[in-house]
Amino acid sequence: MGFVEPTKFQWATQSDGRRRKQATKGSAWRARYRDRDGKARSRTFTTKSAALDYLARTSADLQRGDYVDPIERRRRFEHWATEWWATTVKLRPTTRRGYWQSLQGQVLPYFGTMAMGNIDYLEVERFIAAKLVAGVAPNSVRDAVSVVSLIMKCAVKANARKDNPASGHEIRVPKRKLRPGDVPDMEQLVRLVDNVVDPYKPAVWIMAYTGIRPSELCGLRVSSVDFVRRILHVTETLIPVNKFDDFEHALVPGPPKTDAGDRDIPIPEWLCDDLAAMLSERAAARGQVVARDEYLFLSQKGMPLNRDKFRELIVRPALKAAGLPATMRTYDIRHSHASLLIDQGANLLAIAQRMGHSDPAVTLRVYGHLFAGAQEELTRRLDDLRWAVERRPGGGEVVPLSSPRRR
Repeated sequence: MGFVEPTKFQWATQSDGRRRKQATKGSAWRARYRDRDGKARSRTFTTKSAALDYLARTSADLQRGDYVDPIERRRRFEHWATEWWATTVKLRPTTRRGYWQSLQGQVLPYFGTMAMGNIDYLEVERFIAAKLVAGVAPNSVRDAVSVVSLIMKCAVKANARKDNPASGHEIRVPKRKLRPGDVPDMEQLVRLVDNVVDPYKPAVWIMAYTGIRPSELCGLRVSSVDFVRRILHVTETLIPVNKFDDFEHALVPGPPKTDAGDRDIPIPEWLCDDLAAMLSERAAARGQVVARDEYLFLSQKGMPLNRDKFRELIVRPALKAAGLPATMRTYDIRHSHASLLIDQGANLLAIAQRMGHSDPAVTLRVYGHLFAGAQEELTRRLDDLRWAVERRPGGGEVVPLSSPRRR
């Protein structure tokens, strides 16, 4: 697969008359071989044994398909970051913007000038430690490592690396646990809606009764409401994406977060009536019928609803007027929906379907601790069932000696 020769040599005549290269004093040794594309490659070493060892390893890598071009190993990380970024055009703008922020803010300032072959698992661990010590939020560090991993995967696929040193790192991200009282209850929701300006009261009630995400609320069309069957079809999102790279700020339509997010949710008759009245007022103000493909809720300027502006201009003033915490998020209305369903004894699968979770395990992970009250109720029911059996005629009764006799 190759050979080793001295870099400084003299010709010597062998006994059979043939000539061969003979190393001179102080010469180095060059390992020469051809890569899988047939291109001549070489590397120089101070000793012949080192050159032979390198040639053996390289030959084995070529045979296994693990060969990495030394030139590619010496390329800077920023080169491969550019190569990878060019492949992200197929992703959602929201995803790309998150990647761009991590890449420019965290990843390139640290890894940018490093040679690709010099980055190992320990170097990524040093990066994680440095960012955490600097006070960067753990979830931001996790996102940055994910970007490093994606770039490394790109390099591996292009045969510039054998492995991905950014995989397998553990970064503990504290999860916010919702507790009873953290999200609005029904009494607080009523107070909130009472203080929401028209025509946005139905928008808040839709979130409270269906648990859809704010981006899904903004993505609703007039055709999303089946006024006959009283069903809301959730099939689209509308998300504001701020400027990044060559992308200008825009409201970006797209599918729900997961496949399970495409769902139908029943809504009460009175809410359908309120929505119909809202659309009738819009049509009267325009003097023309509202198109079915038009967005169900519009901004005060008649533009598609921006979820961030909805909170800033509609929800936040209503919270203040209702005397509710200003820290309450629009997304907390979604959490409130799940909490209310749990309090009503809904089963986990039904809640997951309404919330648009792809797996009930996601629902359990987010809201599982809210089932504590439901567990207490189940225990009470089991206890009532047991005592009902004990009271049957002929069944006798078991009375704890340390507590009053049950009647």
